Amino acid sequence: MSTPSLRLQTREARKKLQPRDKPYFFELRRGLHLGYRRGTEGGSWLLREFRGGRYLQRRLAAADDETPSDGASVLSWKEAQDLALGAERPTVTKPGKFTVAQAAEAYFETRPQGRRGQDFITYKAFIEAEREGIPDLGERSVSELTTGDLEKWLAAQIPHSDDNDKRRAAQATANRRWNVLRAILNSAFRKDPVRVPSDGAWRRVRAFQKADRPRTRTLSATEAKRLVAALDESVRNLARGALLTGLRLGELEALTAADVDRDNVRVRESKSGKPRTVPLNKAGAAFFSQLVTEKQPDAHVFERISRIYVSRQMRAGCIVADIAPPAVFHDLRRSYGSLLLNAGAAADHIQELLGHADLRMTRRAYAHMKDETLEKAVKKLPSFG
Repeated sequence: MSTPSLRLQTREARKKLQPRDKPYFFELRRGLHLGYRRGTEGGSWLLREFRGGRYLQRRLAAADDETPSDGASVLSWKEAQDLALGAERPTVTKPGKFTVAQAAEAYFETRPQGRRGQDFITYKAFIEAEREGIPDLGERSVSELTTGDLEKWLAAQIPHSDDNDKRRAAQATANRRWNVLRAILNSAFRKDPVRVPSDGAWRRVRAFQKADRPRTRTLSATEAKRLVAALDESVRNLARGALLTGLRLGELEALTAADVDRDNVRVRESKSGKPRTVPLNKAGAAFFSQLVTEKQPDAHVFERISRIYVSRQMRAGCIVADIAPPAVFHDLRRSYGSLLLNAGAAADHIQELLGHADLRMTRRAYAHMKDETLEKAVKKLPSFG
C-alpha cells in the first residue's frame, strides 16, 4: 500500500498529523479520494469525487480517534474506505438532510482549542437546545432555514422590559450568539455547497443595531461605601466581595472556604472557562478571613440568595444612599476595574483579574475611562520650556 495511506490507517499515525482545516487526502482510484480532516480533538472522514465536470465533497463520519467505531457515525479507516468505494457513497446518492447540529460538529472540529471554548458553550446552550423560550435549531436543516426563522430566534432572546439598559445588554448578548451561529452556517455553505446551496437566508439577517455599547456606570469609592452601608447584611457581604475582588455574582456564590487563603481568592471556573487567582489587599484579606472563620472547606463563603432579591436590594440601597443614576450589581465589578485603571494598572492585568476572555473586551469596557486617565496624565507633563 502506498505511503500516504499509512498516515491515515491507524489512530496513532493520525495523531501525528497537524490539525488543519484542509483535509489530508488519499486517492482510492482516479477521481475518487478519501480524506481525513484533523481537528484539535479527533478528526473526521471526507469523500471527494470528480463527477459531472466538478469535484463533489461530502463528510462521511467522525474518525475513531477518540471513540470506538459504531459503523455509522464513527468509522475506522477500513469502514470509511469501504463506504467511499461503495455504490451508495454520498457523492452518488442524493444528499440527505444536513442539520445545524451536523454543521456545528464539522465547524468545531477544526476550531483551535483555545478559541472554541465559549463559542461551543454558546452553541450547546442557546442554539442546539431550547432554553428560556429560544427555539431549538439543532435538528433544523441548514438549507431549509429562512430569514424569518433566524430573526425569530434572535427576537426570542430579548426580554419584555421597559429597562433600556437591560434590553440593550440582551441585544448585545444575542448578537454575540448570532455571530457563533452565522459562523457555523457560513462554514457549512463554504464546505458543502451541494447540501447548502445558498447563504441568502442568514445573509439578509440584521443583528441588533447600536446594542454593543458597553454599560459604563461605575461608583466612586465614596459612593460605594454609602451603598454598602445601605444594603442588608446578606447583600452587603456580596457587594463588598465584588468591590474587593471584581468577581461576578455567580463567581462569588460559587466560592467555598477552600478557595480563600490569606492573600488570595481562587475562582475555579469563570465565564471564560479558565480558573484565575485574584490577590487581596489588606481590607480584602481581613474581610474574607472573617467570612471563612470556622467554616468547613466545602462550605460556601456567601449566603445564597435569589438574583431578584439582590436586584431589588440594589435599587432600594441606591435610593437610601442617594446614588443616581442607580447602580446594578454588575456595576460593582466594573467599579473594581475602574479603580484599578485609575491606580495605573495595565489593561492586560485588569483583563487577568476580571477574567475577561479577550483583551478587547477589557479595552472596550474601560475605553472612556482610559481616555480620561490619559488626558490627566498628559496635563501633568512638564512644559520643557
